[in-house]
Amino acid sequence: MSLQHILQAIARDAEDRAQAILDQAQARRQARLAEARQQAQAILDQALAEAEAQAAQERARLLHRARLERIRRLVAVQETAFQAALARARDLLAQTRAREDYPDLLAALLREALAPQEPGAQVQAADEDIPLVRAILDDLGLDAPLTGGLRTWGGVEAHSPDDRIITRNTLESRLERAEPDLRPLLADLLRK
Repeated sequence: MSLQHILQAIARDAEDRAQAILDQAQARRQARLAEARQQAQAILDQALAEAEAQAAQERARLLHRARLERIRRLVAVQETAFQAALARARDLLAQTRAREDYPDLLAALLREALAPQEPGAQVQAADEDIPLVRAILDDLGLDAPLTGGLRTWGGVEAHSPDDRIITRNTLESRLERAEPDLRPLLADLLRK
């Protein structure tokens, strides 16, 4: 082998080694680039996931706030309607004495007021109801002490002889006792 051939072989070997080094460098570059892309994608995915989570939390917060506001408004409407219904009931009850069936209603209220009382209970009524209450007591065969001065739309109070037991059975007291039961009924009506 001639020197020329040896030099060409060395040159080819050097070129092959240089190409191998370049190929190896290119492969490492490609691997690092792929790894960098994966890391960038992971960072992007994490940032997107965090942004989506924050957006979901904000959406949930806004929905919760909207629901609370809706409930608050519904409660306010229900309360306004309830107060209007109570005012209307008060207006109607204030006119009960003018009704044809008031004597029967007063008799029922008087019987209920006297039921838990002992004999000798005192009855208090509105001044305008005294004659009617006296007639009802006579019909019931009771000789209960009767006083006036009760301010009411209708009804009576019965006091035990020692004033330990007082039974207030007026239209106002009945409405007052009914209010807790009326509120959910009206709320149910408003939901329909």
